[in-house]
Amino acid sequence: MRIRAVAGATTLMLLLTCGVGCAPSAPPPRPTTADLTRAWCGSSGDRIDLRQDGSSGLGQISDAYLAHLLGDLRDTWSDEYIWRTYFDGRRPASAHGTWLLSEYEHEGDDHADEYRWVRLDLGERKAAATRDQESPERYRISDALLVSHDGNGFELLALNGRPDEGWSSRFTPCAD
Repeated sequence: MRIRAVAGATTLMLLLTCGVGCAPSAPPPRPTTADLTRAWCGSSGDRIDLRQDGSSGLGQISDAYLAHLLGDLRDTWSDEYIWRTYFDGRRPASAHGTWLLSEYEHEGDDHADEYRWVRLDLGERKAAATRDQESPERYRISDALLVSHDGNGFELLALNGRPDEGWSSRFTPCAD
């Protein structure tokens, strides 16, 4: 009799534990434009201001985030060439443009993955007349930052490729 009572109590405890710990977690909240309208501080010291009117400002651009933004140019040309050709000989320290919140759905093997993105458009740069004929005459500077939720709040991730390949810069809400 006592063994049945202990076994019953143990089974009940396992069911209660699994009921609490095994419950499916709620999906992260869907971000809105209002959630993202703020200043975002990057893991390398960068700052992105997303304004309510759809304008954006990027300041204190770190080498890490600049390398991400100019990745396809940097795969071929040196920094000195890029600065001379597209930025009047100076490394860009800031940029201004526009932003918008968009979504993308990817059909996977068994399910669809939904992603929310902040699309930054930081404008187009025209090459100097002395450009290498292999380099583009115009270069559009833009980025798509993955909007993620870490359980405490939203964050923006500059990805190295696909969402499962890691990020190069992480942006969280600035304290100021």
